[in-house]
Amino acid sequence: MDPPAPAAPPRPACTIEVRLDDEVTVPVRRYGNSDGPRLLLSHGNGLAIDLYYPFWSLLLDDFDVIVFDLRNHGENPPGAIARHTIPTLCRDLEAVGRTVDRVFGMRPRAGVFHSVSCLAALLSPSLDASYSALVLFEPPLSRGAGAARASRLACRQAAARTRIRGFRFQSREEFIDLMAAQPAMARLGPGALRLMARTTLRKTAGGGCELRCPPDYEARILASIPDFAPLVAPDALALPVRVVGADPNLPHYFVPPCDLSGVPSVDFRILTGTTHLAQLEEPEECARLTVEFLDRSGFRSR
Repeated sequence: MDPPAPAAPPRPACTIEVRLDDEVTVPVRRYGNSDGPRLLLSHGNGLAIDLYYPFWSLLLDDFDVIVFDLRNHGENPPGAIARHTIPTLCRDLEAVGRTVDRVFGMRPRAGVFHSVSCLAALLSPSLDASYSALVLFEPPLSRGAGAARASRLACRQAAARTRIRGFRFQSREEFIDLMAAQPAMARLGPGALRLMARTTLRKTAGGGCELRCPPDYEARILASIPDFAPLVAPDALALPVRVVGADPNLPHYFVPPCDLSGVPSVDFRILTGTTHLAQLEEPEECARLTVEFLDRSGFRSR
């Protein structure tokens, strides 16, 4: 039996509603030290930012922590699938940043993102003006034609598996039991499956529950990653960036492990013994890598 889930996030100090377009408004929550350096955090495809609480809770004493769910994820109701695209997520991230600056006041901001939210940040036309530093966990990026072909094949296969995945469950316990049998979840920290059930499922009228991000939405993003990842030029990044990649010696179940070794403008680290879900597997080490880089880059002194 999976241990009890870690505690849920406490009540935020403040919640603001950010309008992304004429149909979608998302809640953006503020935690931590409002006088500290500001961090903006979001999550990976199909997940929810509260699932990462064991990670970002470790940043609350020192940082002004701003968290939000991507559209069609987490606390947000599903909207039109036609708008569920990487360019839309990129515009959404810019809208959240602008509103946070307007409501809470302008100050230097660092982004701490995972997977698809990394890609949304990196594709922002205002990247250099929006962020003073980035810490990116497993962005779907690698160098070389061979890596691009491998990524395209892996994303196509992952999208196909996702489309046929069951997404309604009789109970959270059924979901937890199914996830516990998945090799991709084998390295999650204690209680993480229960926290996943709490944060990625919603109750249905019939008494069961279903995934908050429907499989077709998740698959749509997966299938499009190979089209948008090549638009990022990691060699040309003008701000301090740390990228944390999965252990390439472990099996991968989502996209191939990020590999930006040899890119001078990126501080690339491999976190041994972790997969694409490093922040859920080793939250303390991920928090240490985040704070250490933000200190070394001078972000906290600005």
